[in-house]
Amino acid sequence: MPLLGPLVVYPPTPRTVDGDVAEEALAALVDRAVDAGVDGIAVLGSTGGAAYLDRARRRRVVEVAAEAVAGRVPLVAGVGATTTEAVIAHSDDAVAAGADALLLGTVSYLPLTDDEVVGLFADVTRAVDRPVWAYHNPTTTRFSFTVETLLRVAALPGVGGVKDRGIDAAELRARAARLLADAPTTVEVGFSGDLLGVEGLLAGARTWHTGLASVLPGPYVALARAGAAGDRAEVDRLLDAVRPVVELALAHGGPRVVHAIGEILGLGTGRLPAPLLPPAHEVVTRLEQMIPELVGTTAAP
Repeated sequence: MPLLGPLVVYPPTPRTVDGDVAEEALAALVDRAVDAGVDGIAVLGSTGGAAYLDRARRRRVVEVAAEAVAGRVPLVAGVGATTTEAVIAHSDDAVAAGADALLLGTVSYLPLTDDEVVGLFADVTRAVDRPVWAYHNPTTTRFSFTVETLLRVAALPGVGGVKDRGIDAAELRARAARLLADAPTTVEVGFSGDLLGVEGLLAGARTWHTGLASVLPGPYVALARAGAAGDRAEVDRLLDAVRPVVELALAHGGPRVVHAIGEILGLGTGRLPAPLLPPAHEVVTRLEQMIPELVGTTAAP
């Protein structure tokens, strides 16, 4: 039985002024998204700022999210780290804290080779007892999965899915076609991207993974439903509403914009960890003009 549905959202990790996890704000973000109708919560992704959290705080994020989810939707936890040993340690923590699945990005200092990446997934899937999703994020990790390497990973026992991406709609559709045709049927195919990811749903993929949806769940739930139904016209109509916000996120950094939107909506997302800075004043002003209308006019029923 598939684990993830059409829309999995990636909340930011709110922090206190001391850098600890702002637990009430995180729980409220998770609860708000689930109530809006999302199909899964994924903590400690890029939007969740896993790279800026130590091991204890990462585990606490999963614990808080698991309590807030309360079994209503699947909970995915990011476990990426620069060494296999650290990945397995984060995986053990996430499993103990209540994660239903693990998301593994190819974090590294030295760029990894294809064989090193396949070996990483083989080692981790042998060591943990939760399904592992392969995360393709070349901008952050400096490793770009070819479809062939992603299929090698997908063939490993213990891999539950892939979170792929494309540079444009045509490439995404081509990658989706290959993965859906050649990956084991037990492997769930999904795509990321606050705008482009819905093309995966239209191409037959199982899941859309997105960070902006964590603070704007209503509009994105509506989009995901239309995408999963194959309703191109409705997807295009709804995309027109979110496109200006996504363009700001692409230009100024998704996590920065997600945190800013959270603050505009009073969600307590707080400040980014130093040395990261919030978006410039003029960007926040534009978001303040966009967000109330977006939430009010495109939220899913």
